[in-house]
Amino acid sequence: MASKHGGDIFSLAAKLGVEPEDILDLSSNVVERRPLHTVFLSRLPPEEPLELEAEIERFFRLETGTVLVNAGSSQLIKDVCLAYRGTKALIFSPTYTEYERFANACGIRVEHIVADEKSGFDFVFDGIKFGDYALVFICNPNNPTGKIVERDRLYRVIKNNRETLFVLDESYMDFDLNRNTLLGEKLTNLCVIRSFSKFYGLAGLRVGWLYSPNKGLVQRLSFFRVPWSLTEAAISQAKGALGVDFKRIAEYIASVRDALILELSKFRQIKTYESRANFILFKLLEGEPLEFLSYFEKRGILIRSCGDFYGLDETFFRVSVKSSQASKVFLSTLKAFFSYKDDKDFDRL
Repeated sequence: MASKHGGDIFSLAAKLGVEPEDILDLSSNVVERRPLHTVFLSRLPPEEPLELEAEIERFFRLETGTVLVNAGSSQLIKDVCLAYRGTKALIFSPTYTEYERFANACGIRVEHIVADEKSGFDFVFDGIKFGDYALVFICNPNNPTGKIVERDRLYRVIKNNRETLFVLDESYMDFDLNRNTLLGEKLTNLCVIRSFSKFYGLAGLRVGWLYSPNKGLVQRLSFFRVPWSLTEAAISQAKGALGVDFKRIAEYIASVRDALILELSKFRQIKTYESRANFILFKLLEGEPLEFLSYFEKRGILIRSCGDFYGLDETFFRVSVKSSQASKVFLSTLKAFFSYKDDKDFDRL
């Protein structure tokens, strides 16, 4: 009973007869934080969130007119596909499934370059004829693998292929402390997508934004934005979040993640992959995937089945990094599952 994108705590809570707050959600990669104070007004929000766009440009020291805000990063991905409908796109996989879904909906022909599991899912750019594609989608750090492409390598690829628009989804870049971001670069065939959902913990308010030094592209994409696309609460929370120092949160998440990877590597029944984001990909080597998923769900724990990612199968799972306590609960349940499985196998002898 896995949600398509993870985070479906309401369905599991209803199935178990508990409150949504009783579910430990390790399937959704959202930082948990207390919301800022918001004044809810009876008037309509601005038709266009121009003030928030200007605030983002100031905060990240970006040129005026290079930022576009909309109701979530997925909406911006859809808008890019609408602008390039009927063309051809390349997607580096396994990765976020919405690139292909929106591309298909807009009549875009899609091809995949699938990263090799043996290399730890590193993306390889050598020998690719990027000029054959109008669009290239790259998630960096990548979801669900957690792998990152170093900025200099990515910059060179984009610079040397000016006829192709590179859409870089940096929704998880803040967990890398922005070391590999291409925000602010002047490449006119660059489009960077960011989100307030993951690192800033505002997933329920749906605030996403993109940067491109190509102001003509930004203007073109703005035509797809409907009036009042963001609520007053979403605008207020996003503006407030920009002023909060999240460095300690990023460092804490990184320490919990690395400790969890170390513990997971001790299990012979799974294979764990390195990550630079707030989640970890692992492969189930022993046991039935559906039984494995069900075991956690019956105990009120959601993890993400990755069988719907292009290039992966149902033996792959993703677990998000929340806190040391959440990691302990997950590890304890993981250990219990394999003990339970071993006992079942012993009974069959």
